[in-house]
Amino acid sequence: MRCGGDIAAGGERIARRGRTPLQRSAPAGVSSAGTFALTVGAIVAVPPLSDAHAVDRPLMKIGRYRFAPPWWGLLLFAIAATLFSALGAWQIQRAHYKESLVAAQQAAREAGLTRMRPERAAAEGDARVSDLQYGRRYIAEGRYDGAHQILLRDQMHGQTVGYRVWTPLILDGGIRVMVDRGWVPDRERDTRPDPPAPVGPVRIQGFWRSFPQPPLQWGVQQACEARGWPRDLSYPGAATVRCQYEAPVVDGLLLLDPADPHGFVRDWDEDLVGLSPFGHYAYASQWFLAAVGAGVILVVVNLRRDGDA
Repeated sequence: MRCGGDIAAGGERIARRGRTPLQRSAPAGVSSAGTFALTVGAIVAVPPLSDAHAVDRPLMKIGRYRFAPPWWGLLLFAIAATLFSALGAWQIQRAHYKESLVAAQQAAREAGLTRMRPERAAAEGDARVSDLQYGRRYIAEGRYDGAHQILLRDQMHGQTVGYRVWTPLILDGGIRVMVDRGWVPDRERDTRPDPPAPVGPVRIQGFWRSFPQPPLQWGVQQACEARGWPRDLSYPGAATVRCQYEAPVVDGLLLLDPADPHGFVRDWDEDLVGLSPFGHYAYASQWFLAAVGAGVILVVVNLRRDGDA
């Protein structure tokens, strides 16, 4: 029986050696589950290391201050500053573009009314004539092709939706110039309007501009899949307009003079510049200031005096 007692005593000594110091110091009679609870409680009760010792490693020392932003703060600042700076640079580019438009418009006004002669359009193939100046007033003679008009959809006049009517004017030699004759309401959603056009030779005048662009451009230009006339299109480019006729079409649009009796609602402003160059420079300065403001916020939030938590 002594042998059995020695084995039991040895097993108890081995069990005691395997216990943690906290378990060995536990009061007698406390179960294993209770000892586990004491262990967890002791871990939770240990005060964490302060941020200054565990995490806060100053990136920069400025006198008595330290600047230590988190990595995600630097990432957010980099994204915001890049975005704001890119928008500011884009506004400056727009300002330069508008300055060129202002200069071209001033030159066009000084030149006065000129006869349109796009004879080179057919020879060049792409029907683009650089001699036609943006914003300049022209006189054109030819015949309206009223049977093959384009309706620019989703155009607003006040609170009413309608169409802009583009009628090709066939000049001598078969070259077509698209004439914007104004806006008509969309009275019947299921039926497209078919505005009449004068028959026979006409002499018109208006001022020249490029084809209008949508506020947002998604994807590629629409293909020539439309059927029937008039054709209902949404902001077609020069290539799309040209393929509707399979004939030379000058790259641009002649806005019909408001005094011409063969047009519709024409309240467009001959000032085609829109927002002035100064306005674009003002927007650019705001975007650049926003980038600077993001940097100031990053510094103010993450600048701490030595010794502060």
